[in-house]
Amino acid sequence: MPKKAKEKEAKEEAEEAPPIEREPVVDYMKLYGLPKNVFDSAIEHSKKHNLSEAKQNELIESLKEKYESIKVEPGEAVGIIAAQSLGEPGTQLTLRTKHYAGAAEVSVGSGIQRVEEIVDGRSKAKYPSMTIYLNEPFKANADDADLFARSLIDVRMSDVLKIDEDFTKLTGKIIVLEEECDARNVNVKELIEKIEKTVKLDLRKRTNELHFSIEKKDGFIKTRKQLLKLMNSRVQGVRGVEKTIVSKENEEYVIKTRGTNLKAVLKLQEVDGARTTTNDIKEISRVLGIEAGRMAIINELNKTLVDNGINVDIRHMILLADLMTYDGQIRGIVRTGITREKSSPFARAAFEETTKHLLEAAFTGEKELLQGVVENIIVGQPIKVGTGIVSLIQKD
Repeated sequence: MPKKAKEKEAKEEAEEAPPIEREPVVDYMKLYGLPKNVFDSAIEHSKKHNLSEAKQNELIESLKEKYESIKVEPGEAVGIIAAQSLGEPGTQLTLRTKHYAGAAEVSVGSGIQRVEEIVDGRSKAKYPSMTIYLNEPFKANADDADLFARSLIDVRMSDVLKIDEDFTKLTGKIIVLEEECDARNVNVKELIEKIEKTVKLDLRKRTNELHFSIEKKDGFIKTRKQLLKLMNSRVQGVRGVEKTIVSKENEEYVIKTRGTNLKAVLKLQEVDGARTTTNDIKEISRVLGIEAGRMAIINELNKTLVDNGINVDIRHMILLADLMTYDGQIRGIVRTGITREKSSPFARAAFEETTKHLLEAAFTGEKELLQGVVENIIVGQPIKVGTGIVSLIQKD
């Protein structure tokens, strides 16, 4: 079919087809004075609690008042206010490590150490831990939850084996430590089978011991290499999970861990992936995306302050999290993070390494446009926030 005929046929079909009905765009701010999600939430709660029309209108009016009171004035220095609001209570934070009740092995950083870790955007948490939520029947049964928790621990051969060598007689033996196997829920029979597959030596089994001989010629080095490889190999569990404890929260059993490997844990059928989380923000960002990383910064920072009895408006934390993640990566408030990306040479020089930044700017011919707060303060000009944002005020 010629091209023109095809175009004519497509045009006729388009004319015959009924027009697509699109829902009219409702301006919720103009109609109700509230954003759509807030208004929809108010209607949903009204239906849930069987509110009358008068009560529903009363709820919407109170929400409007609250919304109006929290709006930011044009030109308000939100960055400075956020810095002050987070910095002042930060001086009251303590230097301590918090332990989960009943298990000193599973500890998480708290206080000023944890805040520094979050704000600096560190690549690894000092005390990495996970909170693992379980599916049925594990979350309702303590024994099942405990059994699963023990199966998560990263068990190496060196944890459950002992090697005894006698170089005068050129013999040695691999001893299976039964108590350690029981504590870590390791099957002894399966363990011995795994040893026999891994080690290419003439092993002679005697109860829970595997005896072997060492060859005179090059035997020492070959045997030593094989045994080192064996002791470092994994028996079971998830890489990185060192300890686990089971605790009861809101009528369900939850596993707390020392060490983290979110990607591997989320693949397990027994785990509730929608709620399971880690305190390692960079790992959340890698596994679940930058939006999840942003939420983790807000939640972890808020949790640290609340745990220390400090109440700070969450909007300051949201602003900080937005600044740290706006370009798709988590960047810390350090000279190698956010500050390094600033376009203003004066702003970069005001933080750290003043001479270095000014020399680099001079050598490369950078221009200072004096658009930010810091650079205008340095040169003694009014800053473009608050009253400095306008040059004329007219009375009505």
